[in-house]
Amino acid sequence: MKPVRLVLLCLLCSVLPAFAGEAASDFDFAETNPLLATIAGTPRHQQPDLPRDVDVRQRDLRVRVLPERELPAALSGFRDLEFRLAWQREPAPLVFLLAGTGSGYDSARMDFLKRVFWQAGMHVLVLSSPTNHDFLAAASRSALPGLPADDARDLHAAMMLASERAQQATGIQITGYHLVGFSLGALHAAFVAELDHRLLKQFDFQRVLLLNPPVSLLNSVRRLDALVQVQMDDSSGADDFYERMFDKVARYYAEQGGGDLETALYGSLQNSLSDAELAMLIGAVFRFAAADLVFMSDLLNGRAEYAPGDRRLWVSTSLTPYLRKALFCDFGCYLNTRLRPAWETRHAGGTLGQLAHQASLQAIADYLGNEPRIAVIGAADDLILTREDYDFLLEIFGDRAVIYPRGGHGGHLQHKAVVERALDLLSGGKP
Repeated sequence: MKPVRLVLLCLLCSVLPAFAGEAASDFDFAETNPLLATIAGTPRHQQPDLPRDVDVRQRDLRVRVLPERELPAALSGFRDLEFRLAWQREPAPLVFLLAGTGSGYDSARMDFLKRVFWQAGMHVLVLSSPTNHDFLAAASRSALPGLPADDARDLHAAMMLASERAQQATGIQITGYHLVGFSLGALHAAFVAELDHRLLKQFDFQRVLLLNPPVSLLNSVRRLDALVQVQMDDSSGADDFYERMFDKVARYYAEQGGGDLETALYGSLQNSLSDAELAMLIGAVFRFAAADLVFMSDLLNGRAEYAPGDRRLWVSTSLTPYLRKALFCDFGCYLNTRLRPAWETRHAGGTLGQLAHQASLQAIADYLGNEPRIAVIGAADDLILTREDYDFLLEIFGDRAVIYPRGGHGGHLQHKAVVERALDLLSGGKP
């Protein structure tokens, strides 16, 4: 293998020894490299038996969340928010699934979790992340996601309308509500639960499950952006790497006619990449998600840096030049040039530290620490967390935090033991 310097591997070394024993010591997830675990996930033989997707009773539905929003012609397909519903014939609880950074309701990870909870006898309603292009266009009021309290309001409104639409379309009977989020979706789930409990009182969630949540959004963003700072023998740097990755992804989408980006990069593209490129796959997924976010945010807010300023986009307009340019604005760039200036206009004299606090679980620590219905599942080698983040999770959640010794960022969630634990937590069991 060509020499590759991965900054996060050094950071992870300071985390692993302290937390490797927080969950069952006999956990048989074999991969000890957190980056490979994140990419490859759980081996098939360690996954539970689940119904095939074609055997799930499901339907994609649409709802108009922001009727007043005007979109350019090229985005006319996103006026309504699309979501996926899998339902039971008998009365059952409904679990909302919230996707992670840049992911849609139809992503591979959401599909797996949907089949898990549907097989367990629940209705399942899956929503895209507020950072995904479809939610940005159809349901994000500011089109500047990144402040969890604001994102939670957008999500809660979408969840209300989507659940009403689901009942109208299928006649399902709902006996109660659960909430599950992955990665950024887990951070959102915590804020949605707090908003519903404290103010809106619409769902009264029976159980909330946070899967691999970030603690501080800004700290996790910095770690993800650091992941792409590698040195490769055959490249002049990360910019050159992403130019080549962009060409590969563009060809993939041209040949496949669309699909899930994470699946494309982690799955179908792996065989065409060098060892050094494989090491940057994780960074590539998040960089492409950032590009999508930057482009859509610029377009919806009328900026002209990464999107046409006149908004005169048609279905036939090629977006490739704009997306290629946006590819070189990472999450840190989005924070500094988009989110922070907008936040400062609302909080005159506010500091970056105050913004960081509002974009973290620490902002609702009192609620989380005193709410027994909320639990966490994570891994001791999650690449988006620091030692201080683990300290926070264990202090606030106590025995409601299940930290497995291995798995990277979500790589262990398909393991049958983890699936069993997640179902047990939703049914009221103790960690």
